Amino acid sequence: MPYRRLPNTDVARLKALRIASEKGEEISPVDLAFSQSVYYRIQSFLPKYERTLEDYTQKKQKLSVQSRQLQVIYRKARMFLFHFIQVTFFSVQRGEHSRKTLAYFGLSTVRGLPSIQTYEDMVKWGQIILGGEERRTAEGKSPITNPTAAVVKVRYEQFTEALYSYLIDKKTRDTAHQYIIRTRKEADQIIARLWDNIEGSFADLPDRMKRRKAAEYGVTYVYRTNEPRHIDSL
Repeated sequence: MPYRRLPNTDVARLKALRIASEKGEEISPVDLAFSQSVYYRIQSFLPKYERTLEDYTQKKQKLSVQSRQLQVIYRKARMFLFHFIQVTFFSVQRGEHSRKTLAYFGLSTVRGLPSIQTYEDMVKWGQIILGGEERRTAEGKSPITNPTAAVVKVRYEQFTEALYSYLIDKKTRDTAHQYIIRTRKEADQIIARLWDNIEGSFADLPDRMKRRKAAEYGVTYVYRTNEPRHIDSL
């Protein structure tokens, strides 16, 4: 025996609401299988739901593009920062700078190269390395070159600006997602009440005919897992 299954995707929810909205426009209130209060609620809610989904989709797509762009900027900035750190180690090994130079950058020959695997690592080590070079040169010490701190700083600032923009938009996207979750709950409540109305209107009919009539209004029925067939409507 098939049973009613409420929508579990946005596409299915929209379909159920749109079918009901169309029925409400085509059929007189006397003959409509659900109440006018449900119809008016659908008419009020449906445009809001559609706008909410469109807004979230746009924010999600924008963030996806930003994420790919940020990865490119991050890898380039990381490469320049690593080159600067490597050059610093090499210059110390060649005796061009004293071992004390490493202390300005929070480095040591024992620990070796720092691990920069995340955006947070990049922010942290960029601040340490650029701040250390600024202190060194302010004390009159010769700058590290190939690349210089100025070149690294340009790439680093491009990264931090892109990261800041990404995090702002991610927060906006997350807020939109939370709103979507609340809107889905409201949609589920409306659809449950709508389908209760519809099935109630056909309650006196034989089961097979009741399901067929309800399916015309968008009510979905499926067979249970131990039954051989799966249907969306009868």
